[in-house]
Amino acid sequence: MRTKHRGDWKYGRIDVRAKLPVGAGIWSAIWMLPTNDAYGGWAASGEIDIMEMKGQEPDEVLGTLHYGDVWPRNAYSGDKYKLPNGSFADDFHTFSVVWKEGQIDWLIDGKKYQTQTKWSSTGGEFPAPFDQEFHLLLNVAVGGNFLGPPNDSTPFPAKMLVDYVRVYQ
Repeated sequence: MRTKHRGDWKYGRIDVRAKLPVGAGIWSAIWMLPTNDAYGGWAASGEIDIMEMKGQEPDEVLGTLHYGDVWPRNAYSGDKYKLPNGSFADDFHTFSVVWKEGQIDWLIDGKKYQTQTKWSSTGGEFPAPFDQEFHLLLNVAVGGNFLGPPNDSTPFPAKMLVDYVRVYQ
């Protein structure tokens, strides 16, 4: 799902309550891209990964910012969150960012696990590139360099079940 030109936001809180698929080579993501690439191509105009999960690591998600220069001279920073028990496939969880000028917080089920306040863009002054409208993407990919291919034990079909998406401004 992609909301470009249907739902584009600059700052706010985004909550997505979802249950994630598991298995080698399954890559779930809830993320944001700039609507207009005001500071240049990827990643000079930024990317906000609200949540990414490698299906072979079902108890851990990543929250990451991509920024700086265009690929391959781009930079990224972020942290991971590990469930104390179980996996993100066992039940629904709420993945959130609270995005304001100069600061982005990541939350799981309402509990903050990361704050970022330092990034850059070759295309503009801080808080660029995270000072323009972004849109939301929710997807499940299969394979790739980030996590490797599926194997014989990977369950198909793989589905990300989404209970709701809420945006507050």
